Amino acid sequence: MKRFNALVVCLVTVPLFFACLSWAGEDEVIQSILEARASVKTFPLASTQLTDLSVDKAYGLQRELAKRIIAKGDKISGFKGGLTSEAGQKRFGVDRPLLGPLFKSGELGPDAVVDQKSFTKLFVETEIGYVLGEKISEPVKDVDSLKKKIKEVFPAIELPDLRFDDMKNLKGTDLIIDAVSSAKYIVGKKVPADQVDVTGGEVTLKLDGQEINKGKASDALGDQWKALLWLVNSAVQQGWVLEPGYVFITGAMGNMLPGKPGKYEGDWGKLGTISWTVK
Repeated sequence: MKRFNALVVCLVTVPLFFACLSWAGEDEVIQSILEARASVKTFPLASTQLTDLSVDKAYGLQRELAKRIIAKGDKISGFKGGLTSEAGQKRFGVDRPLLGPLFKSGELGPDAVVDQKSFTKLFVETEIGYVLGEKISEPVKDVDSLKKKIKEVFPAIELPDLRFDDMKNLKGTDLIIDAVSSAKYIVGKKVPADQVDVTGGEVTLKLDGQEINKGKASDALGDQWKALLWLVNSAVQQGWVLEPGYVFITGAMGNMLPGKPGKYEGDWGKLGTISWTVK
C-alpha cells in the first residue's frame, strides 16, 4: 500500500513539477519583454527558451503580456496586422499573418517628433487605418457586414520597435509574443469611411524630400477590406472584445524601412497626408 501511495504521489506531483517549470520559463520570458520595453533594451528570443513554443502558445503569452501592460496603467486602443505578405511569413516561419494589440500610450498625431532614443530598432511602415463604430464580440460574416461597422478611415504610420537580441534567428512566434513589435503609431486625419475608396489607394513616402517608398492598398493581403476582416475576426478569435473607437491598421503598404533621422512626408492621395520628424 505504501508503494502504491508513493506511486500516486509521483504521478500527480511530477507533471505539476514540470508544469511549474514550464510556467516559470514563460513568466521569465514575459518579464524580460516588460523590462526591455521599460528600459529601451533588447531581450532574448522566446523561441530559444521555450522548446514547445507554438503559434497558439505565443498568442496566449501575448495576452498575458498585454494584461500586465494594462495593469501598469495603459490600455488597448486597437489592433495591427503584421507579416501580411507571403514572403514575410515564409521568412519568419509562419503560414499566416500576425495579430498584435496597439496600446493607447503609443498613439501619436500628425507633426509628431519621434526620438530614436525611445526605440531599440526603429522601423517605419505606411498603412491605412480604420476606426470601429460599434462593439464587436463575435466574428463578422463578410466584408459587406464589416463596412457597416467602420466609422472612419485615415492614413497611418506604424513605428514598430524590433527589440530582439538575435535578428538572424527571429521567428514569427517571437514577434507574436511581443505584440508584433507594437510601439508607436501615427493617426492621420480621419474621414468618414463612405467618402473614400481605400481599395485602390496608393502611398508615397519621402524622407527629406527624397522618395524612399511607394506602396499600394493591395499590399495588405491583396485587398484592404479582406485584410481588415481578417484582422477583426482574428482579434475576436483570440478572445478580445472590440470596442467603438478602436483603431485597426492592416499592414505595410510597400516596404518596412529602418527609421532614420529626418523629415518624413507620406502622401495617400485623396485619403490625406502625414508629416513627422525623427530626431
